[in-house]
Amino acid sequence: MELHEMADRVDSKETFLEFVGALRADWETSRAEESAQPSSPCSPAARGWENPDLGRFLGALHAWTEDMGDRVAPQPSWRTFADMLMAAKIYE
Repeated sequence: MELHEMADRVDSKETFLEFVGALRADWETSRAEESAQPSSPCSPAARGWENPDLGRFLGALHAWTEDMGDRVAPQPSWRTFADMLMAAKIYE
């Protein structure tokens, strides 16, 4: 199952943890692929990771959440957290 499909199905703590585990595995695979064959500096890293290090990832998480404004519920759900993490992977 693709990461975005997993994020779409998050509806509990358990499915959120499954998603986070899959996101981490995707990042680890990306790192291994990048080590073997680096991507162009003008494109995302392997597996679509636009923000492959913690600083950039957290910056993208912050920017996406801020840019979403009122579209992020004041009382977010497990699904909201999954969407935020998924966005931080690719948000510029």
